[in-house]
Amino acid sequence: MPELWGVINVTPDSFSDGGRYLDPSAAVDHGRRLLEEGADVLDVGGESSRPAGQTYAEGFGHVPAAEEIARVVPVIELLAGELAARVSIDTVKPEVAAAALAAGASIVNDVRCAEDPRLAEAAAAAGANYVIMHNRGRGEVRSPNTDYGDIVKDVIDELLQAAERVERAGVPRAAVWLDPGLGFAKTGPQSAALLSSLGRFRKTGYRVLVGPSRKSFIAELAPNRGGELPAADDRLGGTAAAVAICVAAGVDAVRVHDVHVMNQLVRVAEALRASPEGSL
Repeated sequence: MPELWGVINVTPDSFSDGGRYLDPSAAVDHGRRLLEEGADVLDVGGESSRPAGQTYAEGFGHVPAAEEIARVVPVIELLAGELAARVSIDTVKPEVAAAALAAGASIVNDVRCAEDPRLAEAAAAAGANYVIMHNRGRGEVRSPNTDYGDIVKDVIDELLQAAERVERAGVPRAAVWLDPGLGFAKTGPQSAALLSSLGRFRKTGYRVLVGPSRKSFIAELAPNRGGELPAADDRLGGTAAAVAICVAAGVDAVRVHDVHVMNQLVRVAEALRASPEGSL
């Protein structure tokens, strides 16, 4: 059964819940709720990574490292200390990763496909796990980022090249995770193609994390009847469909906002997958 990684955005501008958990006490309370709902890991981020494109215009705004540290460290200290939670730090800055790991995080979630070796070096020094999310540029959903030959082959090849960089920086292979990066530098149909090919990611031998939750590719693939795109908090059905595919493919973890619903989905899907009674 895949782990559930619950999202905690300590930001004012994340695409789904920006501003809701900017206050440390609100973030910690949310983390407590996610753990009670079944989260295995709490993924904390202090800078939005929403990609530029049709949905999010110019995308995320840059946050200075000192400000990002001030946002996440008090939250991580309480989550990892008081609540004894496994915590992932979602950052692309080595100094933020180092501060978060010192505060109790044990996983680095890198959404820039290991472009900065110092991030992996910080993880290696702390003995942390390392998630490599596939990305190009800053995730802009437009050419040339979205120009692929074979989308699945290209993404896997680029992730494996990134894994080599991370391992050269000192992170053991067993501590490396791959994430196909749904919605980042990918159109809706391209993200769908990756979701339908997760078995090929598992064959790499690395653990696989997938983050489909509330993402814009869901809105692109399933617009409302009038043609308008459903808002982030109105993409639960599409998220559930994507998570069900992840369970069927046997991935190791899914990163989600709605932990209670997805925990129920994962448990039922696993029970159905394990049933000896016939097949579809």
